Amino acid sequence: MSITNEPCSGSDMPEEPENWWGETPDEDKQDDTDPPNTHNGSPPSPPPPPGQDDTDAPESIRIRGYQREGDQWVQSNAKDTIVPSSGGTSEKTLSEYPNYHKQKIASTALFFAAFLIGDWWWDGSNGFSALIHSIESVTHMPGSQLDSYEFWTSQQGFNALDAILITISWSLWNIAPLVFFLGFVLSWRGYEGNLSPEANSIGYGKKSYSFLLYFSGALISMDILNFVVWSGLLGVFDWPFDFLEWRFWQVTAIFAVMGLNPNNDLWERFTSQWPKD
Repeated sequence: MSITNEPCSGSDMPEEPENWWGETPDEDKQDDTDPPNTHNGSPPSPPPPPGQDDTDAPESIRIRGYQREGDQWVQSNAKDTIVPSSGGTSEKTLSEYPNYHKQKIASTALFFAAFLIGDWWWDGSNGFSALIHSIESVTHMPGSQLDSYEFWTSQQGFNALDAILITISWSLWNIAPLVFFLGFVLSWRGYEGNLSPEANSIGYGKKSYSFLLYFSGALISMDILNFVVWSGLLGVFDWPFDFLEWRFWQVTAIFAVMGLNPNNDLWERFTSQWPKD
C-alpha cells in the first residue's frame, strides 16, 4: 500500500521552490537605499541646482536684522551695513547710509556754511575769526565779568539786577562761536566700545544735540531779558525782529542743531516732498 505525502490541512507554510539555494535575487528588486539603476528602466535622479554639487550642504544661517542679497548679508532695515562673504570691505554711497547719518551731514554742512560766511562778532568777522575772539574772552574770565558788572552798576538808570542780566547775556554771546563749533565737531568724534559706527554716530549726535539745545535756550532767554532791560517790557514785542536782524547767522546755527536730533527724522520729511522718479 503506497503512502502519499500530503500537506497537513490548515498549514500556512509556503512551499519552498526546488533548488532554492541556487536562486539569485531579481535584478529589478533593489534596496531602497541604493541609487536607481538606469539600465533597467528606472528614471534617473534629478540634477542638482546650478552652482551646487550633489553633496549635502548645510543651509545658510540667518542673521537677525540682515537679509541675503547674492553673496552678501545686508542689514534689512536700513541696508547700511554690508558684510561681504569673502571677508572684504565694501564702500557705500550716500544713498546707502541711514537717514540720520545723511541728516547729520546736512546739518553740519549748514552750520559750517553759516559759520564761514556769517558775521559772528558783529564787526564783520566770520565764525573762524570770531572763534579766536571767543577763546580770548574765555581766558579773561571771570575778571571781564566783574569789570562789566562794575561798569553797568556805575551807569545811571541801571541797578544791580540789570548789570547781572547784561553781563550774563553778553558773556553767552561771546562764547557762542566756541560752543557751537565744539558742539558740531564733537558730534563726529571717534568710536568707543563694541558699538557699531551707526550707534556711535547716533549716541554722540544726541549728546551734542542736547548740549547745544540747552545752550541755545539759555542764549535766547538771556537775550530777551537783556532786551527788556534796554527797551522795557513793552519793547519785548520788537525783540523777534531785532533778534533776526542782529543774530541771523546764529539763528541759522540753532536751526542746524535741530538736525542732530536722532529722534526727529527731518531727512525723511524733507525728501518725501521731492518728486518721485
